[in-house]
Amino acid sequence: MLHELTHRLADRWDITVIAPAHEGSRSHDAQVPFAVHRTRTAWHDSRVAVLADMTRLTARARPEMLLAGHLNALPPTVMAGRRKPTIALVYGSEVWAPWTRLLTRVLGTRVDLAMAISRFTASEAAKAGIPRDRIVLTPLGATPPAIPNGADAVLRGLGLISGKQIVPFFLTVSRLTERQKGHEIFLHALPALLARFPDVRYVIAGEGQLAGELSALATRLRVRHAVCMPGAVDERTKAALMASCRAFVMASRESRRPAFFEGFGLVFIEAALAGRPSLAGDSGGVPDSVIDGQTGVLVDPRSLPAVIEGALRLLEDPAYADALGERARARALRNYTWGAAIERMERCMESVLP
Repeated sequence: MLHELTHRLADRWDITVIAPAHEGSRSHDAQVPFAVHRTRTAWHDSRVAVLADMTRLTARARPEMLLAGHLNALPPTVMAGRRKPTIALVYGSEVWAPWTRLLTRVLGTRVDLAMAISRFTASEAAKAGIPRDRIVLTPLGATPPAIPNGADAVLRGLGLISGKQIVPFFLTVSRLTERQKGHEIFLHALPALLARFPDVRYVIAGEGQLAGELSALATRLRVRHAVCMPGAVDERTKAALMASCRAFVMASRESRRPAFFEGFGLVFIEAALAGRPSLAGDSGGVPDSVIDGQTGVLVDPRSLPAVIEGALRLLEDPAYADALGERARARALRNYTWGAAIERMERCMESVLP
């Protein structure tokens, strides 16, 4: 999101980015259309050193306005900015983490505006200490996928074409590092789905430490033959999968320990831009991304019967799934492209300038 914001505004705003040291950043920083100043210390080495260095670099830049790209950046933003207009970006689960919650309690009242990516995130930001009347909704955007030539070859290579027909499949794309994404509940739903639709498949795209655990669970449930786990996929493969699935599925649930939830659910917007509906957990900021009965199906992410019922509805009525997908695409193109998202953010930025 910060990449899109800085690059899209670089031709109209004089932008300086202050960021922590990062291996390999020199070649990246030399190619961007704005100034980048790095701290001497990496974030994982010393938060205190990074924040002190960011404060020094920010003061030296003498900005007219400051934007904290994450609540972690509140100290240098507020201390170096002093009486300059300040904005903070709020995504979601960071307001539950002890460190950032402390920062927000202490410094949240010092920001002029907070841009929250969903109604749920806005509510959590207010509970964490940012005055409610300074919080503005600024949902994120996504890039419409470019459906590749030869998409059928991609699907055939993954075993998703039988004869000349694409088999009905559900798709999840995510890092396999966060249990709250709900992969396991959909795996538990598969036996019931296969009993009615023997050719249904579940594609889990992504990599992480949960991959082996999910594969083992599928084996125990005797559904491993119906589960495709291609690992991390490139944009070409992702676009082909998004455009061809019966629905994108992610039954995300709220987990305050370790403070994970969907702050907005950008991946649901990516599916919408591909013209496909979502089967989504009714939690966190997801209801801002998926409108139940209009652009997808929202279910209780902790209820296996609810997940099964939602999936069966999409399997039994392909025309219904397609209609949801078309409405999802129209809504996403209207409200959730990067152009629309950055325009919202720029209006907020302009509103705090003298």
